[in-house]
Amino acid sequence: MQSEEAHSILTSKGQTTVPSRIREALRLKAGDRILYEIKGDTVVIRPHPGAMAVFGSLKPSGDKAGVPFAVARQTAREKRIKGTARKASR
Repeated sequence: MQSEEAHSILTSKGQTTVPSRIREALRLKAGDRILYEIKGDTVVIRPHPGAMAVFGSLKPSGDKAGVPFAVARQTAREKRIKGTARKASR
């Protein structure tokens, strides 16, 4: 792993520009989120993994395992419609 340094200036509002070499190395673009990790007197900057990084890491409960998303969505819609109909008939 090659080490490279870059610098930037901190504004009075606590803002800075990530140098282009760093943005390119991390493949950052406008609007991307950045994660700062403090390790002693050092800060590690990396792209924030976002929600998709954990996609699939949670296992569905036993009765939902293997159910296609479209089927689960339709079942939820039907339950919501039934619940709304019951409330309206009261």
